Amino acid sequence: MKDVEIITIGDEVLMGQIVDMNASWLGERLTVEGVSVRWMTTVGDDRKQINEALNTAKSRAGAVIITGGLGPTPDDVTKSCLVEFFGDKLVLKEEMLEKVKKRFRDHGLELPETSRNQAEFPHKAKEIPNNYGTATGIHYSQDEVEWFSLPGVPQEMRNMVDEYVINRLREVGLCDRIAVKIIRTTGIGESFLLEKMKMLPDARKLVEIAFLPKLGIGVDVKLTARGDEASNNRSKLKKATEMLLPDMKPHVFGINLETLEEAVGRIAQEKSVRIAVAESCTGGLIAKIFTDVPGSSAYFDRGVVTYSNEAKIDLLGVPADLIEEEGAVSSPVAKAMARGMLKRSRADVAASVTGIAGPTGGTPEKPVGTVFIGIAAEDQCEVHRFVFGGNREMNRKRTAMTVMQLLHDRIKNLDSKE
Repeated sequence: MKDVEIITIGDEVLMGQIVDMNASWLGERLTVEGVSVRWMTTVGDDRKQINEALNTAKSRAGAVIITGGLGPTPDDVTKSCLVEFFGDKLVLKEEMLEKVKKRFRDHGLELPETSRNQAEFPHKAKEIPNNYGTATGIHYSQDEVEWFSLPGVPQEMRNMVDEYVINRLREVGLCDRIAVKIIRTTGIGESFLLEKMKMLPDARKLVEIAFLPKLGIGVDVKLTARGDEASNNRSKLKKATEMLLPDMKPHVFGINLETLEEAVGRIAQEKSVRIAVAESCTGGLIAKIFTDVPGSSAYFDRGVVTYSNEAKIDLLGVPADLIEEEGAVSSPVAKAMARGMLKRSRADVAASVTGIAGPTGGTPEKPVGTVFIGIAAEDQCEVHRFVFGGNREMNRKRTAMTVMQLLHDRIKNLDSKE
């Protein structure tokens, strides 16, 4: 058995209180490593359900990755369920207890009595170090199946996967079972991209090809080669990529896990370009997306939220009479915002957004979802008008990602500042 199963444990996931981003991230991360993920299972904090899920996974998977249920509270039952499943026992590990105590001390806190169980660990299992929390991961290797139990906290889980789980999967031959490449595109819809890919029928003879539209960004094209030895799969993937890439290249921003905001940052650094943003309807979302990327201070200069007309006038120098004549949501105001941001920052390129996020505020001429995006660089400023839709949250997200797309296209055509 060479396939992998992911099991998510938690009532909060089943009740919709938390979106299971862990399983999504795991699936994407493992696939890039050539791991064949065949099943994703979600169960509640219920011993019977967990035991049934473990038995099912044991019958069909070569490795099982479990997330959730390793905390200190009574509803965190994963550890005790695993001990029962493997006929094991929990033992208190003094060195683990000291680590837990130290983590609390480092935050100026005493260890709560309820958290002492974080130092109880299955006797037969191996420890998976946790660099960001108190819940140590659990690794069993039994009957040719690898079992990994990880915390549900995303940062903790992801670090354990990168530092431990992937290495072990590699050791037991579960990586490189498939060869995968994700070609990430922006600024083009699925049907239009499909029309451009003249070699698609020939490429499909070599690999599986899936089109995965991404909201406000573009389309991911996923190529998967499977069924042969690793070297043959890589060869087929290489040939298929060489067939398809020439037609796709004008729209490609990255490969595999690189995000659009990371790609913008990468090309900005390559060209020594700094970026600033002036936001209205997105309320700081664009600046957040930029600064979520580690190291973004190398290229992101500043961002301002000019939500009111007065803020646009005071902070960006937008003429009051322009707002009066054209309206705050207009092409001339978006242009003035972008130029004002460029003038008042140390940036080489500035973006602006002004729009009607909704659900109210629209007019027949400017319905809800109308957004103007300005991109100013050097002596030029272009403005783009979009009408996204009626959902406030989706309008803000689509606007932010469209700004990333427009910045990517603009910056890649700028001359290097060095």
